[in-house]
Amino acid sequence: MLEIVLHYLIFLFIIYANGLLVQKVLINSTEINLNFFEQSIMGLIGTGFIALLINFFLPLNDLLIYLNLFLGIIFIYFSKDKFNFNYNKSSKLFIILFFLLSLASIYGSGFSDDLSHYHGGYITNTDNQKYIIGLNFLHYHYGYSSIWLILHSYLNLNNSFLQDIHILNGIIFFLSIAYLFTENNEKSKYSSNYLLYLISSIFIFFFLIKYTRLKEFGLDRPGILIYCFLIYFAVKYEFIIKKNLKDKEKFFFIILFICLFITSVKIFLLSCFLVPLVFIIKSKSYDFIFSKIICFFYLLALCYFIKNILISGCLVYPFSFTCFSDLAWNSKEIASNLLLLTEASTKSYDGYLGSLNISEYINNFNWLSTWFQRNIEEFNNYILTSLLVTLLFFASSKTKRSKIKFNYTTLTILLLFFINIIIFLKSPVNRYHHVMFILFALSLTILSNKSFVKKIFYFKLIIILLVFFNFAKNFKRIYEANFYNNPYEHVKKIGWYRSPVEKKLESFTYFNGWIDGHPIGNMNLNKYNYKRKMGFDIIYK
Repeated sequence: MLEIVLHYLIFLFIIYANGLLVQKVLINSTEINLNFFEQSIMGLIGTGFIALLINFFLPLNDLLIYLNLFLGIIFIYFSKDKFNFNYNKSSKLFIILFFLLSLASIYGSGFSDDLSHYHGGYITNTDNQKYIIGLNFLHYHYGYSSIWLILHSYLNLNNSFLQDIHILNGIIFFLSIAYLFTENNEKSKYSSNYLLYLISSIFIFFFLIKYTRLKEFGLDRPGILIYCFLIYFAVKYEFIIKKNLKDKEKFFFIILFICLFITSVKIFLLSCFLVPLVFIIKSKSYDFIFSKIICFFYLLALCYFIKNILISGCLVYPFSFTCFSDLAWNSKEIASNLLLLTEASTKSYDGYLGSLNISEYINNFNWLSTWFQRNIEEFNNYILTSLLVTLLFFASSKTKRSKIKFNYTTLTILLLFFINIIIFLKSPVNRYHHVMFILFALSLTILSNKSFVKKIFYFKLIIILLVFFNFAKNFKRIYEANFYNNPYEHVKKIGWYRSPVEKKLESFTYFNGWIDGHPIGNMNLNKYNYKRKMGFDIIYK
């Protein structure tokens, strides 16, 4: 536990320091004054992009963490702002409570099912190598190359590799909940706004109810947490924009910056780009689209696409129409098959007993009855959670006479909900689409066409009850496992996790994963060639 706490504080400090750097160098606006948690989340995003850029030139080994820590100490020491942690006593007590909850979640979690499959292998490759051209040929899932795995590779110390995976997940869980609570609990020009109170309450209630173990985080939930941060952040600053915000380009950059990160974590969260699109429409002027800071975003997006091309030969894997057929390492055929099989799997084709082939089955809602039989219980569970969250919001509020205004903000939320329904119908796996269920709760309240005022006592009481509900589930797991249910014991004592399979070809070392005790992936580079050119390892047809 001491090791967990130490690494937690080191990583959190690095994230905050990088967030302060992002604010100073990229944002640098007196109108957009980020608080501690906004700086930290922006720092987490910034750290992800720093790692993405570094991996073009260097492996993401432990030395980079210590270097980042040293530079962060120097930067904060000479910074005028220091820590922007001006919260009242009540907020600080709850922040401590959320911190302890995240520690319990870290200690009480096993590992994601995909960790031994391909997450661990990808992270280990990134720890030991800069980008491998054609990496996707080693394992057909490496082409996803999620920035969250790159961030895992950067923010882990190799001797505590697996434990540190949970620490990063715990940090984003802590930052998200603490941010939403303090926004509600602090007296500011935002805290009395009904819409902000509605959004933050719905989000935090849902997270505390459903996010009770970090094992399930994988790549989905971190992206969802930051997606929700984006919605709240955009709505919060929309009220400043109504007062003629001069730094439109800075705000637009922040929104694009967050959106690029979200889709780099999980591509099915692409709907988040609706937020900057609505902002452009609402602004009725487009000059800021070509400002210097936005051009920097375009450069950053270009680096993201180049990284994708190096790994899979595709701009956006696994969409085969984005693959470059002329590249010797392109994954066009692999991507096409993977996308088809993934859609079939999410639509429960493996449980289908009829005569339709895969292509016929996944179209025209032919899949619906089979999917319904296998998934309706879980789907209903999420719907009931959304309804419970809505009821908890009502319990923490009292009705005002005024009605909610239907403006760009409310209509954007409703449109996001509609878009996410469409995405869900394409890939109906409940765990992928928490955003849809969260937006469902938001939309119900918005469509009630009523405004509410928070009852702070009841809001805090509900939060306390949900925190202890979440904590109790983790402690129960820890206690029933006789305190062996933690990452260290899983790896060192139980042997639950298999380390990535290491293979060598000349000076080239690469790693693959396991499924059910069997190594998977292209272990011996059969069917493919290997060469080294200009400092890059290249796997090609």
